[in-house]
Amino acid sequence: MENGNAPVARFGLIGKPIAHSKSPALFKAAYGDSEWSYELLEAENCESAVERFLKGPYKGINVTAPYKEQVMRFVTAPDAASSRLGNANLLLKDADYRRNGVVYSYNTDYYGVKNTVADFCGERGGRVTVIGAGGAGKAAALAMAESGYEVCLVNRSREKAAIFAQTIGAEYVPLQEAARAIEKSWLVIYSLSMLADEVREADFSGKVLFEANYASPNLSPERNVKSRLYIRGEYWLYNQAVPAFELFTGCKPDCEAMKKMIGI
Repeated sequence: MENGNAPVARFGLIGKPIAHSKSPALFKAAYGDSEWSYELLEAENCESAVERFLKGPYKGINVTAPYKEQVMRFVTAPDAASSRLGNANLLLKDADYRRNGVVYSYNTDYYGVKNTVADFCGERGGRVTVIGAGGAGKAAALAMAESGYEVCLVNRSREKAAIFAQTIGAEYVPLQEAARAIEKSWLVIYSLSMLADEVREADFSGKVLFEANYASPNLSPERNVKSRLYIRGEYWLYNQAVPAFELFTGCKPDCEAMKKMIGI
């Protein structure tokens, strides 16, 4: 790819844990001929991680669990998606940050879901169940609702999910009723990092199953979960990374190299 006269810049990832992340290797594949760098910014908590970003030589960071909601307190200029969701997976410092203190936020998880579902399933509509109302789950629910799907948002905590579901025109269902929600849907998007007991015995046969967790998937065929189609979390990773890297650099990434790196 051509970087033109773009200045050398440093980027990174915050979250906990992040040692397993494929993001640095993915960024290197995306911009293999550049001097840009991408690092894991390890820290004990969100505040310390963001402080490293704001005080350090970094232009932008990706944000993963459990910090996607917490980082919003440091944002002065959210985009429409991160504002509506109340969470972000990408922060950028203004070019003159030291003088004006402007921090931008974006949520590309939205596109990680929307574009992956479109690639695999087309625009078929119908009922979709999203399990988990953390940062990734809320982004998935919003993406599906705004794409014209009937969305059911399943979460253990009503307080966290019911109001959000109402704002996007979705239905809230408590986690103990997950099996019923799954039965009524053709597509299930699982955004939790661990396998909830309430989901363990659910019947996914005949369903399209899309799981966010690529590091240690809970519902893959390798775990003997039978579904009509299983969509790996690497596709979510790829489809959120492409717009994220473009926001970072202003340049198109090498998409084929990115796909090859993560094996899709």
